[in-house]
Amino acid sequence: MKIFILFLLPFVSLFAQNYKVEYEGKSLLSEQEKKRLAAYPDIIEQYESPKTYDLFVNENNLCLSKERPKLNSNNMEMIGSYTINYTIINPVEKIIYEDINIENRNYKVKSPLKLDENWVFSRDTKTINGIVATKATMEKSKNTYEVWFAKSIKTKCGPNNFGGLPGLVLEITIKPKNETGSTPIVKMTNIETINNDKEFNSYFNNISDKTISRGEFDKIYEDYQKKVQEMYGGNGVDKD
Repeated sequence: MKIFILFLLPFVSLFAQNYKVEYEGKSLLSEQEKKRLAAYPDIIEQYESPKTYDLFVNENNLCLSKERPKLNSNNMEMIGSYTINYTIINPVEKIIYEDINIENRNYKVKSPLKLDENWVFSRDTKTINGIVATKATMEKSKNTYEVWFAKSIKTKCGPNNFGGLPGLVLEITIKPKNETGSTPIVKMTNIETINNDKEFNSYFNNISDKTISRGEFDKIYEDYQKKVQEMYGGNGVDKD
């Protein structure tokens, strides 16, 4: 059996693909919240300003997700918070790796990936940037999830750790069930096949065995927040 597997792997790799997928995401405030914040248009604009995400999918179906930094941003860091540099998901083995910084300290966090399995698949289709997508929905207590995925692209990856469907996720809309909740929307804007995977392969190759669990990281972060509150007497301050 082992001989068969070793023979099969090179054959499969001929058909596997590396993809770079770009998404634009934003959260839309409810009309009620916009009225409440009418005197602060800058806050509304900042909250609803779009963000760009890059998703890299390698031939082994690993998913690398990164938020692209904005041009001309002041890169202010909030003391008391942490930064997720990138996330790698293995949807087959249901594992998520996160590369996280708290100030100047780096942590490799490994935890189980919980994939939702209560999707209702529809026959509805639409074309997103030239790719035929199929609709799936899911109801939860606070939100309704609507996802469009491409059956033709054989991966379980998606943006913002959203995956597990039978095809690449191209679009996500999360509709709140209350009147004040915001509506996050993420849409695929571009996809390309990559022959030279040096741009992102280093991330996959650097998955370390020296990881901590999410529970261990949460304890580290909780202790860090307590120190910040003792120092500044609040929930965090902006740091240049």
